[in-house]
Amino acid sequence: MSRIPLVLSALVMTSLTTGSAELSAQEPQIGHVRTLSSPIDAGSGGLEVDADGNVYTADFGATLSSGPPGTRVWRITPAGEVSVYAEGFRGASGNAIGPDGTFYQANIAGGTVSRVDQDGKVSTFVASGLAAPVGLTFDNQGRLVVANCGSNTLARVDEDGEAEVFASSNLLQCPNNLVLGGDGNFYVSNFYNGDVVRITPQGETTRLVTLPGGNNGHLVFTDGVFYVAARAANQIYEVTMDGESRVIAGSGDRGVDDGPAMEATLSLPNDLALSPDGRTLYWNDVAAPGPGTQTLTPTVVRALTLR
Repeated sequence: MSRIPLVLSALVMTSLTTGSAELSAQEPQIGHVRTLSSPIDAGSGGLEVDADGNVYTADFGATLSSGPPGTRVWRITPAGEVSVYAEGFRGASGNAIGPDGTFYQANIAGGTVSRVDQDGKVSTFVASGLAAPVGLTFDNQGRLVVANCGSNTLARVDEDGEAEVFASSNLLQCPNNLVLGGDGNFYVSNFYNGDVVRITPQGETTRLVTLPGGNNGHLVFTDGVFYVAARAANQIYEVTMDGESRVIAGSGDRGVDDGPAMEATLSLPNDLALSPDGRTLYWNDVAAPGPGTQTLTPTVVRALTLR
């Protein structure tokens, strides 16, 4: 995953040769932010990495609250090949890869969750019982768990795709993503404020930490710590299980300048994913920094080598 020359969409195919050569020449350095992709014609939705190192980035749509919803998920192989992995979604927000390798995609505009089979065929897995779903994860029993931004709830999904709410709280303010922590509890990052919230399997909620900016993206968990995108702060934080936090990337200024992690600039970082070996943290940024936070396209994929 250290030399993935992500490429532009078909609109700018004429510049591939030069751009790929420049990107592939960049050697990753521990503690440095680097940009892996030229701008991709997609809004910054969900981001995932599979066991083979393929990167998936979903098209939420061009803006947060207006215009048509995004319909595609892109796949970038370790060899740098970029293609549309699957399409037919309605606001491709958060996604997750199940224990058996199946790809699941939340449709925030459709109120559903789709499943993608090995041939790339898309089918509806959860058809009802959700409200603007974004975050997806799996519990210790392998059941899909969904964060509903529209109703401030979490729902479990059985093997037949039936959803049942198990957590509802004023502490959940558009739960944007959720992960299963090492203690068996779920942890949610809020989109409408800077809180990360702990939720027990029985649905009890407590605030773990509040991050700057008042608007979180997604989070991931590994080796006893969370990595959280403080979206509006243009930074990424490390958070311990005790709620201690520190910035690990982003000067706080908005931009897409690479360099040492604390000097690099980020642009509304949204979703996060880890490489299969856990050494590299990936996220998607809005590639055209400008005023406001509504515009989501184009997207660039960026990376920080942690160790």
